[in-house]
Amino acid sequence: MTGSVEELRGGLARVAEHLHSAHDVARHAGTLIDDAVAILARLSEEHPESLVPVELNRASDELGRTLGMIQAGSVAVAEIDARL
Repeated sequence: MTGSVEELRGGLARVAEHLHSAHDVARHAGTLIDDAVAILARLSEEHPESLVPVELNRASDELGRTLGMIQAGSVAVAEIDARL
């Protein structure tokens, strides 16, 4: 049975790594979305209507919520690992 705890810790470590990677990728995606919004907002200054799609702003908001969920998952994994 001692192997089971070590296997669980190994699994939790892999989950933590995946969550860390997901957080990095999501943050990078957020930066790219922000860049796109900024470019489209500048271009909008020369047009009667905004060129920034509403969906792009929604995507940014959703990504923020996703980052929060990833962070919460990381905290939960760390808490489980600490209790082992």
